[in-house]
Amino acid sequence: MPSQVLLRVRPLRPSWRYTAAMSSSGHPLQSLSAMRAAAVRASDAHAKAIRLSRVSAIAIILTILANCASAPPEHDNTLPPAHSGDPLVVAMEGDELDLTAIERVTRIAHSESLMHARHERNRLLASGIDSSTLAAIDTRLAWLGGDVHGSAALLDRLAQDNAASIDFVLRDQERYSVAEGKWLEAAETLLTRIANSPDGRVEKQTSARLFAYLLRTDEKQLRSRMRTTADAQWREWLAMHLAYRQGGAELNRWLSSASLKSLAPEAPHHLDFVSELNTIDHVALLLPLEGPLANAGEAIVSGAIDQLYSMFPDPSRRPTLTTIDTQQYPDITMAYKAAVEQGSDMVIGPLTKANVAVLADATRKPVPLITLNHSDKFSADGVTPWLSFSLSPEDEARQTSDVAFGQGCRNAIVIAMNSERGQRLLGSLKASWQSQGGSLRGILLVDDANNTNEAMGKLLGSGSSDKRISDVERAFDLPVDSRGRGRTDFECIFMLAPDPATARTWRPLLVFHMTGDIPVYATSAINDGLTDTRNRDLNGVRFVEAPAMLPPQKGDRLGRLKALGGDALLLAQHWQQLHKTEQWVIRGQTGVLRRRRDGSIERALELSTFDGAEVKRWPLQ
Repeated sequence: MPSQVLLRVRPLRPSWRYTAAMSSSGHPLQSLSAMRAAAVRASDAHAKAIRLSRVSAIAIILTILANCASAPPEHDNTLPPAHSGDPLVVAMEGDELDLTAIERVTRIAHSESLMHARHERNRLLASGIDSSTLAAIDTRLAWLGGDVHGSAALLDRLAQDNAASIDFVLRDQERYSVAEGKWLEAAETLLTRIANSPDGRVEKQTSARLFAYLLRTDEKQLRSRMRTTADAQWREWLAMHLAYRQGGAELNRWLSSASLKSLAPEAPHHLDFVSELNTIDHVALLLPLEGPLANAGEAIVSGAIDQLYSMFPDPSRRPTLTTIDTQQYPDITMAYKAAVEQGSDMVIGPLTKANVAVLADATRKPVPLITLNHSDKFSADGVTPWLSFSLSPEDEARQTSDVAFGQGCRNAIVIAMNSERGQRLLGSLKASWQSQGGSLRGILLVDDANNTNEAMGKLLGSGSSDKRISDVERAFDLPVDSRGRGRTDFECIFMLAPDPATARTWRPLLVFHMTGDIPVYATSAINDGLTDTRNRDLNGVRFVEAPAMLPPQKGDRLGRLKALGGDALLLAQHWQQLHKTEQWVIRGQTGVLRRRRDGSIERALELSTFDGAEVKRWPLQ
């Protein structure tokens, strides 16, 4: 009860004499004299009505603001809950996993939804399936739901509870390490699988895959592990790989050592085709050296020359390199014929997609080709040996999707230009993202890069929320110190900007629309290689980039094209090795390279970001 003070009030008139108990804050606790009761009641009723009116107005404002702070109804703002497995499911020692059931649930998650997959999982539970298989299914569902750490913990628990599940656990741990870009961890998990396999039997391409994981690993990590590992065989493998990175001569010295005879697992077969000697005598470059593409052609020539002198410092062993200006010939087939007549045993080019398509239709092509663009008309099973090598933005979009998925994003929004290029990138990213089990919660195709604010607000959910706040301000003629809250049904954004200027326009808008803490992924198109204070607007954006554009290299606008020319020479030198495997075999300046089955070269770039005016590599995990 409030503290009370008895106050004796001297009335102005005798009839107003009264004694009242009042709280310390001055509110009467007892009625006044009967003479004033009616007047007081009338005054109180009037004051109460005013207070109720004010409270009602405030309640209305708060209700509207609450609606503003929530995401708009046109979007489904509820993410599926993280799935960390049923704590009551304990794998039983000796249970054989039902791999068919596990893969069926996984397929349902990919092709339908996690909800359908969990329903199937619960159906299997009701049917009496063994607890080990159920636990294995839970590890998959946790991973597909984005609970990366939960999935890892469940796999560890499954392996501890049931030794019969070890191979399944190691397979999934290897796959998840690859997805997360933890290449050394993936390699050592694969090594453990090999050690646990019966009689050391492994799949045919296992050694090549192990070698590829090491090729993707940072050299500092390799050298550090060489110093710390207690496994002599693993130390030899790491030594072999470091020798390979130093070139054919160093690798040959290592391969001739006694260590090779006892190496387990054995060295990959494709290393037999690595040579310190030149494997080609005469290379011809078919490039435009005049006209609008002259700068691009000259940059490629410059990169090829630098690479040639780096690989063959001894002039007596250096292959001949000639350039043929494709602008000087009526069509590309005539330029190719000129290269053949000059005695070339390898042709690099042409550069444009149109010229590559024309050359693909030519009937007679006796000299191998490395085209610098792609055409579906070439066939890996055709008569002419060929490779297609380009700075494909579609490949970058696919890799960006891989990186985001590996980092735990499962629900994304995409922003791209409504152009032919933008549609191609969106198509590549969408196919890759959905094939892994990712969901696209929204897509914005922009017609005008400089007029995106309203459309972006609608996509992200903050636009309608801010509008409702403005409506409140106008209705009550009161300033509202509040901002709306955007939608919450996505975990990352793909910003497929075509150039740095567009990216610098879009990124601040994303922050303005309350997505500043959401990871944003992009391709290398947002980096022009220049140190620019305006890059601060892109701080924290994660993008894939060619090594040629990253420190300690000094990138510029033509840096990627120079790297393209240099790596084309590397492909020519490793021609035979490339045709013996589809695994990663070259660390180039455009990325880590491998040959696909269709003859195209895939590039794996490095995850990077901006730190102020400069670009830097994303921190290693």
